[in-house]
Amino acid sequence: MDSLKKTLSERKKERADLQTLLDALYKEYGSAQFEYALHNTTPLASIAAQDFEAWKSLRTKRQEDADTILAIKTAQSRQNELKVFSGEVDKLLREQQQAYEKARNIFILEFFNTYRHDSLACITPILSAVEPLDTAIAQQEQEMRLLEQQKTEANFLKKITLSTQLITAKGKLSSLQKKRNAQVIASGDEVITDTVISEVRGDGFSGKLEEVYTDLAAIVNKQDEIAARKETLIAEQQKISETLTECGVDSTPQKRITVLTTAIKTSDEAIGMAEQQQGIVSADVFYTAEGAKIEAAPADIPEPFKPYLDSIAEYRVKLHKNQLNITYIENEIAAAAESRKIEALQKAIIGYKDGIQQYEQLIAAAEQDIVQSEENKAALEQKNAELLSQFSGE
Repeated sequence: MDSLKKTLSERKKERADLQTLLDALYKEYGSAQFEYALHNTTPLASIAAQDFEAWKSLRTKRQEDADTILAIKTAQSRQNELKVFSGEVDKLLREQQQAYEKARNIFILEFFNTYRHDSLACITPILSAVEPLDTAIAQQEQEMRLLEQQKTEANFLKKITLSTQLITAKGKLSSLQKKRNAQVIASGDEVITDTVISEVRGDGFSGKLEEVYTDLAAIVNKQDEIAARKETLIAEQQKISETLTECGVDSTPQKRITVLTTAIKTSDEAIGMAEQQQGIVSADVFYTAEGAKIEAAPADIPEPFKPYLDSIAEYRVKLHKNQLNITYIENEIAAAAESRKIEALQKAIIGYKDGIQQYEQLIAAAEQDIVQSEENKAALEQKNAELLSQFSGE
C-alpha cells in the first residue's frame, strides 16, 4: 500500500513536470505562429483575427511601458550627472566671482590712480568721495614725519617712546589708506562703467593699467563661458523634467517605474496566456488530447511549425500514458481500500452474529422468566380470592 502511494506520488510529479514542459511548448508554438503572421502576408487559418489583434495590442503596450521605463532611468541617470555638473559649475562661478571682484577692485584703483589728475568726468565724484580721507591721510603722514624727525633728534629713552608712537601712527595710516581704497572702489564701481572704460581705453591703456585690464577681461570672458554652461545645464534639466512628466512621473521616478513594472508583468502574463492558448487551439487541429494524429487535419503545415507539433504530440502521448498509469494506481489503491473495508465488515458481521446468539439466549431466559412470573401471579391471585371470601363473610 505504501509502495503504491509512493509510486502514485512519483507519477503525479512526472505529470506535473510533463504538463509544465507541454505548457511551455504550447506558448513557444503560439508565439511562433503570431510572429509568423506578423511578418508574413499569408494568413494562418489557425489564428483568429481578433486573437492576433489582441496579441499585437498587448505586445505594443508592453513595449511602450518598457520604453517608458528606459526613458525614465536614462533621464534619472542624466539628471544625477547634471546635478554633479551643476554643482561643479556653481563652484567655478563662485570662484570666478571672487576672482572678478578682486581683479575689478585692482582695476578701479589702478584706473583712478592713472587718471586722477586728468579731467575725466568719472574721476570727479571719486575725488569728492575720498577727499576727507585724503586730508586725514595727509595729516597722518605729516604727523609721522614729525615723529620721525623727533626720533632722529631724541635721546635713547625718548626714541623708545617715539618708536611706539610711530608704530601706532603707521597702523592708523594703514587703516586710513584701506578705507580710502575701499571708498575709491565703492565710488568707482558706480561711475567707471563699461562705456567709460571703452571710451577712455581706445586702442589700449598705457602701462600697467592695460595689463590689469587684460586680466580682468579674461576673467569676465571666463565668467561668461561658465554662465553659458550653466544656462545649458538648466535648459537640459528643464528638458529632462518635461521628459519625466511625459513619462507620467508625478512624484518620484521609482514610484512610476514600479507601476510600469507591474503593468509589464500583467502584460507578460496576458501575452503568455494568449500564446499558450493559441498553441493549444492549433495543436488540437492536428492531434487529439491523447496525441493521436487527426486524419482530417490540414496537410499544408508551415515548415517552422512541424517540430513544435511533433514535440506536442509526443508530450500528449506521454501525458496520456501517465494519466492511465495514475488511474491504474489510484484504482489499485481504491481496490485495496475496498478489500480492507470488506475485511472489516466481515469481522463486524462475525461480531454481530456472536452478539445475536447471546441476545437470543437472553431472550429465551427472559421468556422463561415471564412464564414463571405469570404462574406465580395466577397462584397469588387465587390465594387472594380465597382470602377475600373468608374475611368478607364476617
